[in-house]
This record gives sequence, structure tokens and C-alpha cells, in this order.
Amino acid sequence: MLLMALIITSLQKITAMWEALEEARLRNEKIHAGSWQNLSHVQHVMDKQMSDEFKAFHSQLLNVSKEVENMRVKMTQCEAGCGKALSDRLRILEGRTATQPAPEELAELRREQSRTQALLTGMLEEMRNMSEVICTRCPAGWQQFLRTCYYFSTSQKAWMDAHLFCVNHSSHLAIIDSEQENKFLANQVMETRVFWLGLTDMHNEGDWQWVDGRPLSLRLWNSGEPNNVGLNGEDCATIYSSGRWNDALCSRAESWICERKC
Repeated sequence: MLLMALIITSLQKITAMWEALEEARLRNEKIHAGSWQNLSHVQHVMDKQMSDEFKAFHSQLLNVSKEVENMRVKMTQCEAGCGKALSDRLRILEGRTATQPAPEELAELRREQSRTQALLTGMLEEMRNMSEVICTRCPAGWQQFLRTCYYFSTSQKAWMDAHLFCVNHSSHLAIIDSEQENKFLANQVMETRVFWLGLTDMHNEGDWQWVDGRPLSLRLWNSGEPNNVGLNGEDCATIYSSGRWNDALCSRAESWICERKC
């Protein structure tokens, strides 16, 4: 009887310990799930904030680029107008007769012309330097990012047809050179859509290259991609709204992004 009592007592203790461990495990899972939910919420808020800030910055940059272009035009006009006015004054002074000498006035005017010309030349050079960083000459319906214009299609085509569309519009399918550029493109992609990029390995499986022949250096593939699934394989790349890339069947009809310099 004593042995039976000890066994029962031990079993009760083991059961209690097991229940305590199970309760602790469940509590830990709840905490873990709550933490991931909070982290996901924080990530979503941060992404939205960054996207809003990026769009605001992009709008400000576009306004600045337009102001720079307007100033450049005005400076060019001023260079022509001011230069002509000074030249006219010089011609008048130089055309005076010997009985109306004005050597000091003439010399000062020539110095003024030189200073004005040097100042205008320097300012125009600064304007040209700024224009190499930003641009305002994207065609209608194209979006600008730094010195590049992008076209986001509203229809869908197979990859090769999309490639030919871009070529016929003096451009090429988008080539991504930086994470900043990738973020800009992803911000234009709706969650329910994907867009063709100018990236393919159709010429040599696994050797991904951009349409200009450059090998792939920046890699932003989605988890598990590229996986080349299916009977015909997946040889053309798309971009999701998350900014991650996927390999897809090239004959699939998808939206596309064209890219061209300003």
C-alpha cells in the first residue's frame, strides 16, 4: 500500500509538472505570436511612412528640377540679352569721332562686359552640372526618378512583346542598378500586379543577364526564387509590390516597365 501511495504521489507530481510545462509552452507561443504580429504591424507602418516620405521627396525633387530648368532658360536668355546690350554700348562708344573721346568710359565698359560674361558663364556651368543629376524632360505618361524616365504599362504582354514595345519607344525593359531604384519601382506596383523587368536567363539557364548584356550583380529574389518550375521553365523576371523578384514563364501576359534616360 505504501508503494502504491508513493507511485500515485509521483504520478500526480509528474502530471502537475507536465501541465505546468504545457501551460508555459502555450504562454510562450502566445507571446511569440503577439511579438510577430507587433513586428509585422511596425514593419507595415515603417514601410508606409518610408513610402510617403519617398513620394514627398520625389515631388520636391521634381519641383526643384523644374526650377533649375527655368533658371537655366532665363540665364541663357539673360546671357544673350545682357551681352547684346553691352555690345551695343561698346559700338556706340567706339563709333564716336575723335572730338568725342571717352577712353576711360570705354575701358570700364569693356571690363564690365568681361565680368558679366564670366559671371554668366560660371552660373550656366553650375546649371548644367545640376541638370546632370536631375531632369524634367520625361515624355508624357512617364515617371521620373533621378536622371531616368519610366513607363508603367496599363496593359499586359508576353515578355518578348513587352521588350519590343520598349525598343519601339526608344527605351528598354527596366534594369535595376540599386536598391533605391528598386524601391522606387516597387512603390509604383499595386499589390495585385507584377511587372516584367529586363532580366532573363533564356539564353543560358541560370545565367541571369539584363537586356543590355550586363550580368546580374544586385540580387533581390523572393524567397525560394528563381526556381525555374514547370515543363517550359521560367526564364524571365518580374517584380512584386514588395520589391522582390520572381522568375516566370516568358509567354505569360504581364504588365511591364520601360526605362530610358532623360
